[in-house]
Amino acid sequence: MSALTNTAAHPIAYFCAEFGIESDLPFYAGGLGILAGDTLKQAADDQVHMVGVGLLYRGRGSIQKISPEGRQIDSNADFDPVSAGLEHVYHEDQPLFIAVEIADTTIWLRCWKKVLSTTVTLYLLDTETEQNQLHERSITHELYAGSHESQLKQQLLLGIGGARLLDTIGITPQFFHLNEGRPSFLIWELIRQLEERQGLTFHAAWRLAREKVVYTNHTLVAAGNNAYSPHLIKAFAKPYGKLANGNVELLLFSGLSNQGDYFSNTIFSLNSSVRASGVSKNHTVLAQQMWPEYHWTSITNGVHFGTWQSTAIAAVQNDPAQLWQAHLQEKEQLRAIVQERTGYSYDTNWLVVSWARRMAGYKRVDALFADIQRLKTILFQADQPVLLLIAGKAHTQDEFGKDMLQKIIGHMQTELAGHALFVPNYNIALAQRLTRGSDVWLNTPEMGKEACGTSGMKALSNGVLQCTVPDGWAAELDWNGLGWTLQSDNISKEVYTTLEQKIIPLFYNRENTEYPAEWVSMMQRSIPAAEYFSAKRMLREYQAMLYQ
Repeated sequence: MSALTNTAAHPIAYFCAEFGIESDLPFYAGGLGILAGDTLKQAADDQVHMVGVGLLYRGRGSIQKISPEGRQIDSNADFDPVSAGLEHVYHEDQPLFIAVEIADTTIWLRCWKKVLSTTVTLYLLDTETEQNQLHERSITHELYAGSHESQLKQQLLLGIGGARLLDTIGITPQFFHLNEGRPSFLIWELIRQLEERQGLTFHAAWRLAREKVVYTNHTLVAAGNNAYSPHLIKAFAKPYGKLANGNVELLLFSGLSNQGDYFSNTIFSLNSSVRASGVSKNHTVLAQQMWPEYHWTSITNGVHFGTWQSTAIAAVQNDPAQLWQAHLQEKEQLRAIVQERTGYSYDTNWLVVSWARRMAGYKRVDALFADIQRLKTILFQADQPVLLLIAGKAHTQDEFGKDMLQKIIGHMQTELAGHALFVPNYNIALAQRLTRGSDVWLNTPEMGKEACGTSGMKALSNGVLQCTVPDGWAAELDWNGLGWTLQSDNISKEVYTTLEQKIIPLFYNRENTEYPAEWVSMMQRSIPAAEYFSAKRMLREYQAMLYQ
């Protein structure tokens, strides 16, 4: 494969298991998907030629509802691709279907697209088609759900099917960007194309194919680095053995652990790519320590300002009085969506502190509720009241996360009623309101486990002050005069003390003015500080450091 220039015929092919484009398109579960969506939106803004490749999920289990007992219920979205504005992909005047072999079965994929701009299109693969047996049609109904077998089938369909789709419609990517390891099986399809068209041997084709693949790791947490039984991979990979002269084991060698007892998506992705990137400086250092034999590049994630930054806030950031008024308007819009979703309202003059992200154990939302009496004292001060907002979903199969959430909601319904609210179904629309209309953004992960995190970047761009463990992206900013950092050890006490001694007094200190002057000064410093954490800068670094 010779060097290609980034053009419409040779775009960057950005493969990801999820894409967060709009609230009502159920193709995302959390930060990974939002990052992928922001990347495509920024490429559209900057007229970079890029195609996204993902799976079309039908929204099973994508809506979070809360039972009267406080238990998360995973409800299905009523999703129709045509009504949502997606189009069929046509090839030679016919709707395009792609066949992918898994074990002894051929699975057909219906191909959809969403055009974001003249330079960016998102392609989505869908097993809901009558060519498949009933049990096969549901493979892409739900994101990250089901057994290991179901998840592995999704990965094979994404990687192999996505690469075949692009080849069929005449797109030869400049690079294939694996945004996390799930699409990594695309290397087998690239090897097939090289063997058939250039007559290369397996090893020669593998070496040439990997020169066109780059990989971004998004987490060091085990749950985000999939591992499978080698026997299961071998069974599913059987149709591709011919690529290696019938030696299926040769297909797997670059993903096996040293002992050969499991197949690692992460190891396979690293061996199948020419360059790897981490998503923050800290994360990249830790990734280099974990996988020292690979070449790592640090590119900190960024967010799409056009989606996340309030234009009203940005327009008046240099005028403190107008900035405060714009912030109060954003607080009112947040209050409205909270009331719409919960049935409860609150006084927007209160200090509003928000924690919103995925309900994973290492993110430690439960630490906020470690001492209920102390927390109640903090929230219920008559002259300095505080409202605590919590939002986030537990994975559909994460019973620990659901138990943790139910316990938290129990406290909100009893001891903390009136000063703490859980806002259900954390999606793009709610995230926009929370990151614009909160006063304080809380971030409490275990140190070393937050690879990057992007919600705080969004809040920062709107002047929402941060109270954060300095992990991931938050380690790359001097928080003096911008916000407050928390020591990861004894996180509960750190949060309580910082609220009591620093945040609440500063917010309510008006000093004969109609707004908290020092607080607004910190807001004014925060907004320009967020500019570094933009998807525009991130995409520019991708082009300079990965796509070369």
